[in-house]
Amino acid sequence: MPAITVLKMRQGTASAWTTANPILNSGEFGYETDTTKIKVGNGTATWTALAYWDDKSAPAVHTHTASQISDSTATGRSVLTAADAAAARTAIGAGTSNLVIGTTGTTAMAGNKTFSFAEITGQLGTAQLPALAINDVFPVTSQTEMLGLTAQRGDMAIRSDTGKTYVLSTDSPATLADWLELAATGVVTSVAGRTGAVVLTKSDVGLSNVDNTSDANKPVSTAQQTALNAKEGTIAAGTTAQVWRGDKTWVTADKTLVGLANVDNTSDANKPVSSATQTALNAKANLASPTFTGTVTLPSTTNGLTKSNVGLANVDNTSDASKPVSTAQQTALNAKANSASPTFTGTVTLTGTTIVGGTIDGGTP
Repeated sequence: MPAITVLKMRQGTASAWTTANPILNSGEFGYETDTTKIKVGNGTATWTALAYWDDKSAPAVHTHTASQISDSTATGRSVLTAADAAAARTAIGAGTSNLVIGTTGTTAMAGNKTFSFAEITGQLGTAQLPALAINDVFPVTSQTEMLGLTAQRGDMAIRSDTGKTYVLSTDSPATLADWLELAATGVVTSVAGRTGAVVLTKSDVGLSNVDNTSDANKPVSTAQQTALNAKEGTIAAGTTAQVWRGDKTWVTADKTLVGLANVDNTSDANKPVSSATQTALNAKANLASPTFTGTVTLPSTTNGLTKSNVGLANVDNTSDASKPVSTAQQTALNAKANSASPTFTGTVTLTGTTIVGGTIDGGTP
């Protein structure tokens, strides 16, 4: 009986396989017991990178070389292997533009772009050009003739009656408003409301009352003469010793004119003592050896003045009641008899004297 070979696969739950995430050997099976799915190892990919054996889709992460894509073209393979966008554009013949829409040399143009004349070089065909209109210039003598012209937009009419030029702004020459006057910058079209050959007068510029006289020949106006009449007439010249007075006369300029008729022309140093001043001085005492009359009153406090200054050096400052008996007074008193019980010496002479009720000692009655 031939030997029986038993193949046993590695097995585990789907979460256990994912957690372990082993690398199965080439041809080795792995079985998920909870999903009944099988993966076959290749010797390099981990469990999570392998596809299920019964799921024919490619594994979640895998690579193929360009040569393994059997139905690809050389251009397709070049795009797949291009290192960057520029290399891919080169592979498909798109040039070096980065395909950003713009108008410069490094940008691309949109497929629906409308070109302006400034972007077009070369020559246009006659089919692209509009019909050309040749404008005419019509000399006319009046407005009626201008409105009757067979003209088109852009035609001009030169009117000899006004000296003006008009251009037709529409295709309606019979409409006056459609004829526009042409005037060069700075050209005068009318003067004082007049047109054509204008001769101006002073009335045209608001000077009808102005006389054409030079400044030197202008007369004195009525208003000026009235103002001048109110002014003082010319004053005849006086002398250098005179002044013009308020009564409009020349008078001699002297001390009487200024109210100083009694003033003498003397300098301050030479002025004499006036009578009034002398009278006042006469009532004053001299500084040297003054003589006073009446009662002289001195201030209670005299700075630097002593009794000697007034000739009283020997006088004591005592009141009358406190004054002592002077030596001379005492001598005179000593020669007098007392009033009470006097004692006389020498011969006592009584003349026409009456003694009442008393006796006189020292003598014979």
